[in-house]
Amino acid sequence: MRRRTLLTSAGALAFAGACGRFPPFRGPHRGITLDPWRARPTLADFQTLRALGASHVALFPFGYMPHYTEPVVRRFEEGHLLMDWALTDEAFLEMGRLARKARLRMVLIPTLADFLDGHWRGEVRMEDDASWDAWFDSYRDFVLHYAELAERMQAVGFSVGTELRRTVLMREQWLHTIARVRERFGGWLTYAANWDDYAQVSWWRAVDFIGVQAYFELGDPGGDPVRARDRLVDAWTPAKEGLETVSRQFDRKIFFTEVGYKSHEGSTIQPWDWELRGEVDTSLQAHAYEAAFRVFWTEPWFAGFYWWKWHPALGLSQDRSREFTPQGKEAELVLRRWYGGGGGGGGGIT
Repeated sequence: MRRRTLLTSAGALAFAGACGRFPPFRGPHRGITLDPWRARPTLADFQTLRALGASHVALFPFGYMPHYTEPVVRRFEEGHLLMDWALTDEAFLEMGRLARKARLRMVLIPTLADFLDGHWRGEVRMEDDASWDAWFDSYRDFVLHYAELAERMQAVGFSVGTELRRTVLMREQWLHTIARVRERFGGWLTYAANWDDYAQVSWWRAVDFIGVQAYFELGDPGGDPVRARDRLVDAWTPAKEGLETVSRQFDRKIFFTEVGYKSHEGSTIQPWDWELRGEVDTSLQAHAYEAAFRVFWTEPWFAGFYWWKWHPALGLSQDRSREFTPQGKEAELVLRRWYGGGGGGGGGIT
């Protein structure tokens, strides 16, 4: 997230090892998040993303905790009830190989799954300092495993964490975690902060990009299709001002590690609420995509989007008419237009 040719300071040195895998990428990241759950992707899936105009693909290795107050972080392994090919190291190495063959840059974003009791990963809570120390030791084991895997995959980027709200004030713990990750991974680093707490992070200079899970609440733009997009553009104003302030404060560019909208009525009111339902409205989803591109794409402090989410062709058999994916909807045409060179920005970003 720097304003120079590539990355600044430690980030530039760290990225040197990965840079030879791809030439430097110019302009904002044209990212997509890929969901391989229960649908193993093929080379054709990655080639489809490349044809769409994507430059980066984000994958999410999931871990879990037995309970949100227990200082133990685990990887999914054989025998677990939810185990799937998509959670194995073999899967990530295979997807990395396919992505490179399709000339796509890979990003790994390790994430803790939400808890079966309904708690969100941002609600992780320990009783005392000793428990927090134990939690971070366990979490570091988890994230370092995937840092090493990202290096083996020749990924270009890596997130040290995702939406861990209650932990971000523990500056020294995160600085230690980041330093350990840099020992194992040679690409750029980010942290994926939630849309409503990214300003609480005081250690953004320790990573190379500010990552934001950008499910900002934009309200209901109304049913007028002519004015909906413009109202959504206006609704972004407060969030945009806050993001730019933090970018300038820490001298780091910002990208959205996740951004997306479901394709039903009301989906822009609380985009983070996955359980909301409404009548199918693919136009609203497309307007929301278009508004985000118009607001951010050419800003010099903005480093790109990772849209949530894309499914392998084999995973499209079920009804996704109201879901986040833009596939086969108007939003896919918006993506293709912007990612295909219809509004690209400048600057050297990897």
